[in-house]
Amino acid sequence: MVKKLNLTIINDNEPGEGLKNDWGWSILVESEKWRILFDADTNPHVIEYNTRKMNINLKNVDLGVLSHYHGDHYGGFEYVGRVARGLKIYVPPGDYEFLKSWGLNPIEVKDARKIGDDLWLSGALGSFIMEQAMGIKVDNIGLVVVVGCSHPGADALASKLKEITNEEIYLVIGGYHSPPKSVLDNLARISKYISPAHCSGIDAKNYVRRNYPDKYFPVRTGSKIEIPSRGKDNI
Repeated sequence: MVKKLNLTIINDNEPGEGLKNDWGWSILVESEKWRILFDADTNPHVIEYNTRKMNINLKNVDLGVLSHYHGDHYGGFEYVGRVARGLKIYVPPGDYEFLKSWGLNPIEVKDARKIGDDLWLSGALGSFIMEQAMGIKVDNIGLVVVVGCSHPGADALASKLKEITNEEIYLVIGGYHSPPKSVLDNLARISKYISPAHCSGIDAKNYVRRNYPDKYFPVRTGSKIEIPSRGKDNI
């Protein structure tokens, strides 16, 4: 079982001191068993600069996950392919030949599946834009859900992972895609903490901050989260 989890925001729309940022999303998810790069931002130069600045060695990443085929989530994989050639990248159905041309090894995921110890993918949800999310079961904590842009709905992606793992949700982190209030209300109902980032928008952040202050956990480029927390500021 995963005993602890460390999340590091490599890039978010919100800047972090001393780091570069742009419109995009990339997060490093680390347990005591594996290291996963979920999405890879827009610009390979940003992910290169920030990983070096934060002393993150992408050569040691065990696998990658691409949420969906938008450039602000896959652009930085060009750099990843240079430093971690042959890295497995779990992708939804689509045209992933460009990842092969960058030296990566894409693995298509259609349906929900377990890809490691206490580690699941939701499978591809949606129709026009197919997207997947990742769930990690942390012992005695619950399920941590990482999303990209949540085109099918952040609540739908989180609920799918809750269904296939039979675990209560601890945190949903990532882009919520300017969601309606109903999506945020649903997330508040099913998750202990809510961390809207990237494309969520200021209105969504303000709504969660105002209506669910005990659940809201803000992040930006460079944010680091420890689960379970060693202090009140880390959830």
